Amino acid sequence: MRKDHPFELRIYPVGDVDLGVELVQTGNGDVGHTVVRSWGPRLQAVGDHLLDALRAAGYRPGDLKRNRTKPFALPEKVGVRLGLVLLATKPLRKIRRIEDISSAVREMSDDEAYYWYAKCTDPYHGRRAQRAFRDLLSDR
Repeated sequence: MRKDHPFELRIYPVGDVDLGVELVQTGNGDVGHTVVRSWGPRLQAVGDHLLDALRAAGYRPGDLKRNRTKPFALPEKVGVRLGLVLLATKPLRKIRRIEDISSAVREMSDDEAYYWYAKCTDPYHGRRAQRAFRDLLSDR
């Protein structure tokens, strides 16, 4: 893991043909901790964010395969934004809400994305912050 790429995106197979992703944040050479795992319709609904993250990190969209074993190294800014959209949309079922949040995260400034990422990944109050973030960006 390169120091300027503190996030890893790991791919794992789901079922016979689908794939899932796991975003891991590392720091100071440690093993890291899982920020979020996503698969299925929710991942497909924010697939444009996933592909944009890979492009921003210097990968080709064709590198995303369900049998890939080597993780993708992501720069901090890319990992924060991808983590934020995956965390916010993971529990949702309504595609309209997922699209609202996806669009709002895309339009956010970097400072705003870092702020909400820090709130949403807080070990004590993160779930409450995730709900507030979802409610702020998309009506029920």
